[in-house]
Amino acid sequence: MPLNIQTENGDSWITPRRFAVFLAILTFASWPGVFLGLQMFVFRDFGFFSAPIAWHLRESFWHGELPLWNPLSNCGQPFLAEWNTQALYPPVLFYLLLPFPWSLGVFCVLHLFFGGLGMFFLARHWTQSSFGAALAGVIFAFSGLMTGSLGWPSIIAALGWMPWVVWLTRRAWKEGGKILAPAAIAGALQMLSGGVEIVLLTWALLGAIFMAEFISAATPRAKIVIRFCIVILFVAGLSAAQLLPFFDLLRHSERAANYFTADSPMPPSGWVNFLVPLFRDSFAQGIYYQNGQYWILSYYTGVITVALAAMALWRRRSVEVWVMLALSIFCLVLATGNATPLYAWMSAHVGIVGLIRFPVKFVTLPVFAMPLIAAYALSGPAVETVKTSRPAYSWLLAWFATIALIGGCLVWAAREPSFNLIQAVVINGLIRVAFFTAIVISLFVLEKVTPARIRGWLQALVVVLVWLDLNCHSPQPPLVKPVIFNPNMPRPAAPPQLGFGRAIIPADVLHTLTFAAHQDATENFLTDRFAMFSDCNLYDDIPKCDGFFPLNLRGNVLLNGNLSERMQDFLGASQSLAIKGGVLEWAPRPTFMPMLTGGQKPVFATDSETLALLASTNFDPRAEVYLPLAVRSAVTVSNTATVKIISVEYSAQKITANVDAGAPAMLVTAQSYYHPWHAYVDGRPTPLWRANYAFQALEIPAGAHDIKLVYEDWNFRIGLLISAITLAIAAVFYWISVVRLRIQSSQFRIWP
Repeated sequence: MPLNIQTENGDSWITPRRFAVFLAILTFASWPGVFLGLQMFVFRDFGFFSAPIAWHLRESFWHGELPLWNPLSNCGQPFLAEWNTQALYPPVLFYLLLPFPWSLGVFCVLHLFFGGLGMFFLARHWTQSSFGAALAGVIFAFSGLMTGSLGWPSIIAALGWMPWVVWLTRRAWKEGGKILAPAAIAGALQMLSGGVEIVLLTWALLGAIFMAEFISAATPRAKIVIRFCIVILFVAGLSAAQLLPFFDLLRHSERAANYFTADSPMPPSGWVNFLVPLFRDSFAQGIYYQNGQYWILSYYTGVITVALAAMALWRRRSVEVWVMLALSIFCLVLATGNATPLYAWMSAHVGIVGLIRFPVKFVTLPVFAMPLIAAYALSGPAVETVKTSRPAYSWLLAWFATIALIGGCLVWAAREPSFNLIQAVVINGLIRVAFFTAIVISLFVLEKVTPARIRGWLQALVVVLVWLDLNCHSPQPPLVKPVIFNPNMPRPAAPPQLGFGRAIIPADVLHTLTFAAHQDATENFLTDRFAMFSDCNLYDDIPKCDGFFPLNLRGNVLLNGNLSERMQDFLGASQSLAIKGGVLEWAPRPTFMPMLTGGQKPVFATDSETLALLASTNFDPRAEVYLPLAVRSAVTVSNTATVKIISVEYSAQKITANVDAGAPAMLVTAQSYYHPWHAYVDGRPTPLWRANYAFQALEIPAGAHDIKLVYEDWNFRIGLLISAITLAIAAVFYWISVVRLRIQSSQFRIWP
């Protein structure tokens, strides 16, 4: 099945600059309202997680703070260490400095454009086909995975860097020299972007390709090993300021061990959605989604991509193609979660799998690989080519086989008794068939036409048809007017202030909010924002008892479920959300306690005993505090005492107070316990104990004292030093490589 569409036969007009302009036009045409500031993303996580996190980072920036700690969520929560908050990702300056929320929406879409451009360079370098590279760039940029990831700045940023990291890192171990530093910087920027799962899959692909080339010995083994290790060390060093706090938080989080939930797996029949995007989907709020997995709405890459990838596998015998094929199949199996024994086995024996909480995320690698493999079908002469004098039959056979497969999938969908969207699926499938047919005809004509100008127009037509197919394969989530993100939208009449109250959402109300939704996206978001659902409290800097983050401190399990009235008092719950007559209302709780209190009697108990005591009606947070049995010998206070808190100041990462104790006493803070917090009494360090299972307490002697609690993250400080040193070494390494190259070039010119 020969495809004689080669670089030397008419695609030299597709230069990187022209493709960048072409891709920019397609990107703008896809989201003109976002670029013009007339519309904004809001669907699901973007409105109640991504945008609030970005807003909190922006507010911290303009207050001159690096947000190591977030005091507004979960009674205190590590912020920078979460990784996907992007606190150390340099490109976030775009939305920190420019008007919000316009800048955040454009930030996400620009990473989509950047990913498509990177895929163009990667495919062009691997296949030597500019046309194939342009097609791969558009397919990757506008695939269902990329457009569906616009709601997560960290995910779309990591995907945007993925082709650049693969391209530059492979060049680095093959060529060495001045490519090593750019490869390391690209890898570090992807690390800092916060898309943990995407980073892992990127390096899994690179590792597989590296091992294949190491075994084949196409390049001297010692050289590629040394160069690859240098890149990895540079990436790790440049990212140390982010990685060290993250791994420390991971060690103290609920995901530290045996955290394999297999939530949101791809259905076993999910592979059909590569051909029929709406196959077995459900419909709600104007969008389609797969039953059983709610992470991504679609991972469709175009029917033509599947067909070209299959043709490339027939006619190409390159390491990259077969490695990507093997990994894609492996990841598609893993994506189905517990539907096969493989995921369970990997979860039990490969701990890093636990970082990829949703198995469907493994589909990322096939979506990345398929456009690349398809580009090989449009590259130069194959290593092994099946020759025929009638190539039209080959195209006809490929078209008929694909159409028959799509038809079989539609029949399969129609035979499902519980499936009631068959009409929408059939119409959608017929539209996919129409686009596929038009693209195949264009490619066939392109194979026969020789004038360069006509070939150029046909190539552009094919790319546009692919873009149209991807853009209309499924309804996109609704966009909203940016004004609804403005500060000071409707909120409680007396909103809580840091240190003097928190908002709390009872478990039953939270359950209702989670599963109830308005059909109108604006109303849905405004309801979530008024209710401070998830992280919406960050828009207005209001402290809240709960929050939504990928990594939670182990003690935060205490905040899940129904809390006793006494426990709510201790947490400082000054406003409680209620549903009255179908209307959300914030009701005041006058019995709440401030964050800092003193004089409680220490009671020593095991963790299980403490949890039971905190849930009982006998718990009196004003009179007693529960401490671990292990600290009994270190605590000298044995009874209640009178403590007067004269003054207190709260900030994001520091609590300062002036207190007067009539006798040695305990000071208790209703703030999450985490080891980077340190206590000082009159400037002298003093132990900070874990109290009431998940909070903080310290001893103070009798008399007047200055108290200071400070968040001091030494993992971040050490990591920052390592990153700075690594950056200096990488710069010197790059400079030496450039100077050496210039010397060699000069010597070559002088001594031919």
